[in-house]
Amino acid sequence: MSMNAGQTQAFKAASGNVDPGIMSLLCEGILFAVLFLWAAWAFVDVWQGWANQKVRPALMVRFVIKAIVLLLFSLWMFGS
Repeated sequence: MSMNAGQTQAFKAASGNVDPGIMSLLCEGILFAVLFLWAAWAFVDVWQGWANQKVRPALMVRFVIKAIVLLLFSLWMFGS
C-alpha cells in the first residue's frame, strides 16, 4: 500500500526531505550488506573449525543450508 500525498509530505518533513523510495533502498541495502557480511564471517569461522577438525562435517552442512535459506528468505521478503 503506497502513501497518500499527506503521508509522503509528512515523511519528507520528518526525514529531512528524503524520498521514501530512497530511504527504503538505503535500509534494504544496509540489511543485505549486514546479512552477507555475517554469512561470510560465519562461513570462514565454520570453515576454520572444520579444517582444524573441531567441527563435524554434518554441522558444516547444516550451517551452510541455514545460511543460504536465511539469505534467500531475506532477499525474497525484503528485496521484492
